[in-house]
Order: sequence, then structure tokens, then C-alpha cells
Amino acid sequence: MCNIEPTFIEKYLPIIITIIGNIIFYLWTSKSIEKSKIAYGGLFKEKVDIYRDLLKKTYTIKKELYRFQYLGSVEEGKELMLKINEYIEFYTINQPFLSDDMISDLDKIRAEFQEVFEKFYKHISVKNSDNLNEFFEASNKLKINKPFEDIEKKIIAEMRKDLKVKKF
Repeated sequence: MCNIEPTFIEKYLPIIITIIGNIIFYLWTSKSIEKSKIAYGGLFKEKVDIYRDLLKKTYTIKKELYRFQYLGSVEEGKELMLKINEYIEFYTINQPFLSDDMISDLDKIRAEFQEVFEKFYKHISVKNSDNLNEFFEASNKLKINKPFEDIEKKIIAEMRKDLKVKKF
């Protein structure tokens, strides 16, 4: 038998082709992965900002309703109603980033805000003691915080689930 030694090219060509192929594949996929990471990171940050703003707006409206019941005027009532409308507009505009459950919960808390506001506004604008029961009913909702707290907890739980965060 004839023992022929393979040449350098025959011996190392498959290795060189494999290395070049791996480099090309790495460069192609790393750019794609990097683009995906940037896009996902941007969406994640957007969601965090939306959730933070929702909580901030929720607590601000609650605080202003609480103040409005004692010190409110008709003019301040109009400003507060505008803030509630801005709240509705904010979560309506950001619906693509929110789950259906989250939107449903936001609708519930918005309805609670409006109900409490309307009872306070009616009492302040009419200056009639006939609607004191409604006024005190709305005042108690704010004091015990039950409907708001339940919905806020659901919103926070939804946020944590969506952001894949347990507790910090």
C-alpha cells in the first residue's frame, strides 16, 4: 500500500472553513440579538415608566380628593375633574402596554374616583345639607381606602407579574 501524506490544505481546509463559518454566523446573530436586546430594553423601560406614572397619578388624585373634601371650591373641582380626565387619557393612550385585566382595574379605580368626586362636588357646589349622607359615604371611602387599596394592590401585582419582578 501506498502511504500518501495529506497536504497542508487538505488537512486544515475543513478547520479553516468551519472557523470562518462560525465567525460569520456569530457576527450575523450577534447583531440580530443586540437589536432585539435594545428593542426589548426600550419596551421594558417604557412599561416601567408607564406603571410608575400610573401609580403616581393614582396616589395624587386620591390625595387631592382627600384635600378637596375639606378645602375644595367649585374652581378647584373643575381642576380636579381635569386631572381625572388626564388620568383616563393617560391609561387609554398607553393601552398597548397594559393587559386587559390592568385596563379593567384602571376603569374600576377611575369609576371610584369619579363617584367620590361627584359626591364631594355636589356637596360643595350646592351648599345644601340634604346630600350629607352621600358626602359622608364618599368621605368614608377615602378614609378606609378599601376600594382603592384593593384595586391598587391588583395593579401592583399585575405590574410585578408583567415585569417578572417578585419583591426588591
